[in-house]
Amino acid sequence: MQDHLGGEILKHPTAPPSPAFEAFARPQGPIITEYDRWGQLLLYPSLIAARGRARSFAGLRRADGTAFGMAECHYVDSHESDARAARQDDRFCITIYEAVAYQMLDLVSLALACPAFFKDIGDPEKEDAGRVAAREKPAGYGFFRKDLSEPLRMDTELAHPRCPIRSQAALFFTGLALDAIWTHELAHAFMGHVDYAHSHLGLRALNETPQGDSDLRQMPLEAEADRFACATLVQASFAPLPYLPKDLSELNTDLRVKAGFVVSALITWFWAFQQRIDRTYDGIDPYAQGSHPPPLARLHLSFDGGRDMLKNLGQPAPQVQAITFEAMAELETLADTKDWFSILHPVRSFNKAANDFVGNIKTIIGDTYRAEADVLEPLRYSQPA
Repeated sequence: MQDHLGGEILKHPTAPPSPAFEAFARPQGPIITEYDRWGQLLLYPSLIAARGRARSFAGLRRADGTAFGMAECHYVDSHESDARAARQDDRFCITIYEAVAYQMLDLVSLALACPAFFKDIGDPEKEDAGRVAAREKPAGYGFFRKDLSEPLRMDTELAHPRCPIRSQAALFFTGLALDAIWTHELAHAFMGHVDYAHSHLGLRALNETPQGDSDLRQMPLEAEADRFACATLVQASFAPLPYLPKDLSELNTDLRVKAGFVVSALITWFWAFQQRIDRTYDGIDPYAQGSHPPPLARLHLSFDGGRDMLKNLGQPAPQVQAITFEAMAELETLADTKDWFSILHPVRSFNKAANDFVGNIKTIIGDTYRAEADVLEPLRYSQPA
């Protein structure tokens, strides 16, 4: 079978969904089991990474001997922006809504169309900052408009990199973003969050988009998953990745690590924008009860996770600090180019007021976690002693 571009259709990659996963996903939308050439470029590589990571968790056990078992990862065909982790029968079910992947591609393409952003990739002189400044609709809007009959103006609503290498980098950055989201949801499974949420919070699934029945006890779970996701991206920067295009195989490790930090920040912006809660950068908690940490705290938690991983890998403190500042410089460039991204500007997101605000949020998270630790800890999985 071929797609409309003449490419081979990839059917049921690795394994088809189980009946348990079908039962879980049915209310969300159809499970994607066929990938055309575009899907094989954009969707499938990060799915390979997620499934490999899920297999690596299969040998984990709880203190009582309970095995982690199987975690299935699949995309769901939906125009909503969400990702979920749940348990169905004897397995964990991890989903990302397909729309998120295309919105992420739109987001990072817009960023890489800015000539001052990641100038060390490809030929930035081929890009035009004016195209980025002229973009009228939020990232992701060009692919999934609220009214599909509304015309799409290519000159003002999409800004894809003109440099072929930077175009390939957009696929790489999208792969990083999807890998981080898959890993965040998998972390909910092996850290015991899914079972805890089901038994103590009355939640069937942990959603990336907060629901109306949010609970403060969920906030430490999301904080842990954020830190783990960025730490994993940093660790993966030292190894081959299925979503790193061959044309970019020579990217040095420091550049790949910096990309991991920056993409983690862009994901923070994406979820904040989707949830219309960027005002939390002014220190306002948007949740009446609280479930996910405010976006500013999520940005700091991600950077914390990445920096801790670099230290664990033996990177000297000056090198860790240098990469952090380089990542901040990329965010500053992006914020200066397009005002949408102003909440990512380091002067705003890492100043004293921001640090104080995040410090208070971390105190709330820590106190909440300690209050629930006796219940949560027995549900965690780890390597057998």
